[in-house]
Amino acid sequence: MPVTKRRPAPNLPLNARRSRRSGPGRAASHRADRSQPRRAAPGRDAGGGELLRHPPTPHVVPPPPARHPAAGQGSLEYVGLLSVVVAVLAVAAPVAGVSGVGPEVARAVRTGVCIVAGDVCRPSDAAAAGLAPCTLSDRRRGGGAAVTVMSIRLGGSHDWTVARRSDGSVLVTREDGDEAGVSGGLGLEAGPLRLGVDGTLGLTVAAGTAWELPDAATAARFLSEVGRGAAFDSRRWPPAWRSGDAGLAASGWAGLGVDLGDDDGVSGSLAGAEVTAEGALGARIGRGVTTLYLRAERQGPQLEDALGHAVGPQGGGPVVAEYTRDRGGPRELAFRATAPGTRANEVVETVARLDLREPANRAVAARLLRRRAPWPPSVLEDLRAVIRHTVAAGTVERSVYAVSDRSGDVELAGRLGLELGAELQRTKVDRRLVSATAWTAGSRARAREDCLG
Repeated sequence: MPVTKRRPAPNLPLNARRSRRSGPGRAASHRADRSQPRRAAPGRDAGGGELLRHPPTPHVVPPPPARHPAAGQGSLEYVGLLSVVVAVLAVAAPVAGVSGVGPEVARAVRTGVCIVAGDVCRPSDAAAAGLAPCTLSDRRRGGGAAVTVMSIRLGGSHDWTVARRSDGSVLVTREDGDEAGVSGGLGLEAGPLRLGVDGTLGLTVAAGTAWELPDAATAARFLSEVGRGAAFDSRRWPPAWRSGDAGLAASGWAGLGVDLGDDDGVSGSLAGAEVTAEGALGARIGRGVTTLYLRAERQGPQLEDALGHAVGPQGGGPVVAEYTRDRGGPRELAFRATAPGTRANEVVETVARLDLREPANRAVAARLLRRRAPWPPSVLEDLRAVIRHTVAAGTVERSVYAVSDRSGDVELAGRLGLELGAELQRTKVDRRLVSATAWTAGSRARAREDCLG
C-alpha cells in the first residue's frame, strides 16, 4: 500500500492538495471593529477550513440605548443620492459621448453600499483592520514518481504554485519532497471466514522556497527564466522565505471476507475499515521572521460494506498551528484548518490569528507557549483557551474556493522474482476565490469586498 506524501503547508492553500492514494475516506483537499487601528500581522496568506463561523461574545453586552427616530437616515439618504447619480449619468453620459462612465459609477455605488453595510470595502479598510490581501486564484503544476520493491517504497516529487493576490502581487512557491515507507499485511482463515489486515508507515521530508513578486508581469518574467532552465540568479530573484519539514504518515486497513465454497475458489468481501493519520513538524524562515508549525491530519475510521456503502468520518484537510517570532520576541499565533465546502468541488479555508505583540494576548498565550514537548494531556485545555481567545479578540478570515482538480496517476505492478511496482503522478489543480469573510476583534461577519469587488 503506497504511503501518502505530504508537502510543506506554509503560506499557500492547504487544501486543494490531492491524496496520492485511493480508497474510502480520501476526499480531495490541495493560506465590533477595534477602537484603535490594528497592526498588520506577519506572513498573511490564505488559511485553512472552518473554526467558528460566529465567534463567541467575550463578555455580556448591555442592551443598546433606544434609537432616535432619525437614526440611520443619513446612510439611507447617501445610498439614495448615489442611486440618483447613477440614473442621471446612465442617461446623460451616452448623449454627451462619454464612454466608460457607467462602470466607474457602478463601482462607486457598490463601494458606497459596502461602506454603509460596514464591510471591508477597500484596501485601506483591510489594512486598518490588520487584514492581508486575499489570494484570488492559484494554480499548482508538478508531478512525482515512486518505486516499490517488495514492501519498501521510495519516491519524490516537485510542484510549482502560482498565487495571484488582490493587491496585484504574485506569490510563487516551489515544493520538493522525498518519501520512504514500508508496508506489511497478515491474513487469517477461520472456516469460511477470511480476515485480512495491512498497514503502512512512512517518513516524509520536504523543502519549499517562495518568491513574492510585485505584479503579474514580473512573475511572468521570473517563470519564463525558470522555464528556460537558465542559471538562477538569487540576487536578482531573492526568495521571501524558505521552509522545511519532516513527518510521519501511517495507515491501516482491516477487511472481512467469506469463501463462497465454489469449485473455482470464489470468495467475496463482507466489510472493511480504514484509517489514516499524518503529522509533521517544520519551520519557515525569511526576512528576519521565523515560523514554527505543527500539521496534523486524520481520515477515518471509515467502514465500507461489500456494496460500496461507506459509513464514518471522511475527514477534510489538515489542521495547522503556527508560532511566529522575530528579533523582538513572540509575534503571532495562528491556527489554520481546511474543510469541504457546501457545494461540490469547493473547499473552505479558515485562519485565526492572535497578535502576540499585544500584552493582553501574550498573557493569555503565555501558559501554552511555556509548554515543552512531550506535551501532557493537559496541554489540550490550554490550547482550547488560546483558540477561544483568538476567535474572540483576534482576527478570523474565511475563504471559499472553487477547485478544479485534474491530477492523476498511473501505477504499474509486476513480479520478476520480487514484487515490483512503479507510480507516476501528475499534479494539476486550479482554485478560484468565490467568497471571503472576516471577523475582527469579535465583530460580526464582514464581507471582503476589497477582494471580490
